[in-house]
Amino acid sequence: MALPRNFSQSDVSLHSTFASRYVRDSAPKYLMPENSMPKEAAFQIINDELMLDCNPRLNLASFVTTWMEPECDKLIMDSVNKNYVDMDEYPVTTELQNRCVNMIAHLFNAPLGDSDAAVGVGT
Repeated sequence: MALPRNFSQSDVSLHSTFASRYVRDSAPKYLMPENSMPKEAAFQIINDELMLDCNPRLNLASFVTTWMEPECDKLIMDSVNKNYVDMDEYPVTTELQNRCVNMIAHLFNAPLGDSDAAVGVGT
């Protein structure tokens, strides 16, 4: 259920300095725009807004990976279009997930027998 909220004029529009050469009017923040815009402008508007987030490499409060080898980035980008919720459609990905779960289980000394497989999820 959506809660009612009053918006000011600055709340309902996105203002982008760098995309302004493509966009004459501010893009609506919570509605689909009436007219289309060039893909470059849409990218720039979203990219401008994301620049307001902090730099992940400066985030010392959480234990997250902020840098990976280029090969890892390539594997992720090559797999990003998979709808992994459909495990029957992607059996190799499912097998890789199960192998990773078992590696982590052994890393943390899970009490597994020789023929036992660890059970877990890849998230």
